[in-house]
Amino acid sequence: MRGSTRTTRRARVAAALTALGAALALGSAAPAAAATDPSDSSGNSTFANSVLPGTSFLTAGKMEAETSTTTTASTGEYMYWSFPALAGQDVSAKVTLTLPSNTRTAPMSWRVDVFDGLRRHQPCATGHPQAAAQPSENQLTVECGPRTIRPWSEAWSSDPLPGTYYVRVAATDLAEGDVGLRLQVKLELSAKGGGDVGPDAGQDDALKAPLVPITGGGQPLQPGQVAETRKVSLAGFDDDDAWLSGTTGRWVWTTAGALVAMLLGIGGYLFTRHPRRWFR
Repeated sequence: MRGSTRTTRRARVAAALTALGAALALGSAAPAAAATDPSDSSGNSTFANSVLPGTSFLTAGKMEAETSTTTTASTGEYMYWSFPALAGQDVSAKVTLTLPSNTRTAPMSWRVDVFDGLRRHQPCATGHPQAAAQPSENQLTVECGPRTIRPWSEAWSSDPLPGTYYVRVAATDLAEGDVGLRLQVKLELSAKGGGDVGPDAGQDDALKAPLVPITGGGQPLQPGQVAETRKVSLAGFDDDDAWLSGTTGRWVWTTAGALVAMLLGIGGYLFTRHPRRWFR
């Protein structure tokens, strides 16, 4: 009886160990399968599988920087996508629209806008954010790249700040008969740079040098010659040996002023305490 009980316990332990080994094998195989994603041979996926756009900031389609997506939409809709951006990056949104050319009746204009982490509209520093397409044209490209993202900003400033950025694509001039037509939208996001968290993120070292070289009067620079900047020297202050001047003079005048104030205070006290003694 005891022998059969021991045999049953051993069988249960062996089955539990076998199940645990199988679970560990599956867990180690999952990361390996994820690392060998066929979407990109380098391991970094650069294509988002048809991220549907939203119709507002709250329902914006979520994407990542350095990715792209292709989806279908209808003319007359507002299309929103969102992606994270860091300080020091130069982000850019490029939109390629494939328009129907056979059913359109009038020209149409499209625009792309970029909003920063506080949902403030940012002006485009690069690219052409708005373009128009004639009825015979079936493709249109708009692009917007705001200024370099700063890690901080003044309360009154509109500098782009890090956070979740939003891309909005919409038609600005559309005929009533062309509303609801089906089109294809391709969005390409790029984010270059990053890692600079200083107050002058994205700036080069040109501002460290003087903007205008200081040269001597009547001494023009020769070709290839570099101007020397002016050097401030304290030699004129060190040679000032006048009486009660410099650091020693400040201490003397301070001590003298303290003594005079003390004597005036004592005199004032005696005068107010015993005024009759002073006028006998």
